[in-house]
Amino acid sequence: MKTIYSIVYITLNAALNDKVSIGLLMSDGKDDMFRYSFDKLRALKGIIKPEKYTLAKDYLSALEKDRTADKTKFFENETFHTDWVSEPYINYLSRYSNNLIQFSEPKAIDVAFSSENFKRLFEKYIYALDPKIEEMNSDSLFEKVRFQLYPAIEKRVNLDKSLDSSHFKNLFAPIEVNFIGVNGMTIAGQAIDFHKKHHFLENDIARFVSLTKAIDLEGKKQGKYFVLGYEPEEIEKKNHFLWEQIKKSQFLEFVDVDEVDRIEAYIQENDVKPYFSE
Repeated sequence: MKTIYSIVYITLNAALNDKVSIGLLMSDGKDDMFRYSFDKLRALKGIIKPEKYTLAKDYLSALEKDRTADKTKFFENETFHTDWVSEPYINYLSRYSNNLIQFSEPKAIDVAFSSENFKRLFEKYIYALDPKIEEMNSDSLFEKVRFQLYPAIEKRVNLDKSLDSSHFKNLFAPIEVNFIGVNGMTIAGQAIDFHKKHHFLENDIARFVSLTKAIDLEGKKQGKYFVLGYEPEEIEKKNHFLWEQIKKSQFLEFVDVDEVDRIEAYIQENDVKPYFSE
């Protein structure tokens, strides 16, 4: 069977045909893979209107969840079958997509359908993964959280929830949290890249701490807050110091991304429910 692929775009200006590649679909008629760049989507947050950002995020997340049933992960020797992905239907989508999300016309490619070939195409057309993160983690930090943790907790929490002062009056800067739930107290978690530049890392931590304080003020009760990440190398002295401070913190709990089953177990054992009804 021939292998085809289609690039998924977010339209910035329909009149000018201004668009940004955001995801990739690959299929051989039997198995298929889809992935979108969450980091790239976040970068567009300040460019497109909030309602369009939410629509795009929900659409892409739903499409990705359909591809990741039974905790199947990309970039490993695992594939999975779905019913709707076919060349004629992708052709249809490429002609009749809405103005926000668009599929390119499917193209045949003379390579075998495989995780490795999918990765090569993804990095060529969508997003070049950080070599340092790839070397350390196999997948990026955020991809691991989404593919390893999300399927296990998605019915018990709100995922990728954008929060602002309309949700918590003492939250002064908007933030998107990886998950948030409640079981008498608030449970929330945020993946943080401890390998990024120090001032960006400080900002990420400060924003999440501000969220925890705003939530606690709202409920008059301390919640349970997880920081997911990897320990930075000791040569990254400033970043390593911040990581150590979080490890020692009394109100944040650091969880290595390779141990996210700890969070899954906590959420299951404590009967956590979604914080927001959606």
